[in-house]
Amino acid sequence: MSTTLQMLLPLTGILLGAKIAAQLSLRCGMPAVFGELLLGLILGPSLLGWLHENEILHLLADIGVILLMFMAGLETDTIALRQTGKTAMLTAIGGVVLPLFAGLAVGTLVGMEWRYALFLGAVLTATSVSISAQTLRELGRLRTREGVTILGAAIIDDVLGVLVFALVMSLAGEGNLILTLGKMILFFPIAWFIGDKLIPMVVRWEQHLHNREACLALFLGIVLVYAWAAEALGSVATITGAYLLGVVVARHTDTSHIVHHGSAALGYGFFIPIFFINIGLQAHVDGLLGAPWLTLGLIVVALLTKVIGGGMGAWMGGFTLRSATQIGVGMISRGEVALVLAGAGLAAGLLTPEVFSVLIVVTLVTTLVTPPLLRLAFAWQPKPPVEINTVPVVAD
Repeated sequence: MSTTLQMLLPLTGILLGAKIAAQLSLRCGMPAVFGELLLGLILGPSLLGWLHENEILHLLADIGVILLMFMAGLETDTIALRQTGKTAMLTAIGGVVLPLFAGLAVGTLVGMEWRYALFLGAVLTATSVSISAQTLRELGRLRTREGVTILGAAIIDDVLGVLVFALVMSLAGEGNLILTLGKMILFFPIAWFIGDKLIPMVVRWEQHLHNREACLALFLGIVLVYAWAAEALGSVATITGAYLLGVVVARHTDTSHIVHHGSAALGYGFFIPIFFINIGLQAHVDGLLGAPWLTLGLIVVALLTKVIGGGMGAWMGGFTLRSATQIGVGMISRGEVALVLAGAGLAAGLLTPEVFSVLIVVTLVTTLVTPPLLRLAFAWQPKPPVEINTVPVVAD
């Protein structure tokens, strides 16, 4: 049986199951993404064992998160982002420093060598904004000051986290900190400049040829190039490149443009549900059973350090205590960023297989709890007078 034939029925089940789980989650008062994540956990190796990770699902999931972050960039209010720049920086610093030293302390307490404990802390600094972005989008909060600050802080957090990661790897003889720093410093202004010049040319080409489908294909191709360049050339996550391009595209197109609706239909209709399901598939109960106290301790540390560290930074930046807490909660999810760092640490010998499994469980728990905690954090606050959702939620 060919690989394509083997994957057709599982993909059908994933897509239909994800939408059913999303609707059930919404009826229970939870974000749709929570149902999709939970379904992946139930179907995965930790419980029923009906689905397992494979290269095809992993590739489709990676494209899904790239599209998700591109759309988050499309919905980012650049004026509000500039206004919250200082606060986003303070939030990101708090959300990196506190988890780093808390992870170092936990690792030292359980007897790890200092560089291994430091790497443990480095993994905990990660923030995956994709889960928060989708939840904020469903809540109509993505373009509020809190939502924009969370997105901005997560991007800065990504840069700071990679710096910490590069520092730890260089201390272990596995990387070059100066080279990594230089790549990041050059990537952001160059990528912004190229996008700011290229996108208007593409828009004019579309208007001249009246070929919207070809324009959408070209835009999506540029998204993939930016995602590739972010990691291969800029030493930051692929989702950072996709988000950056989304912000640039939003400056030169309106909400009725084909790229807004086309990418939403393609993403939510196929790729993004696979991404959320795939996260649940990565959980392994043996991590919890092998080191239960370390797992529980790191889960508590992972939750509190982001809420307290990120929230304190937001509070110092001028937000009220309630809003600062909402921002801190939005920084909890570790998602695919932590998984990438943990995988690199395992390959470099900085993590044992047991600790790696623990971090998988911690990552999954922080990802699962973020949507309901965000909904709870915003539950007693009235929605903004004008709710701006530039890209309709097509499938969820």
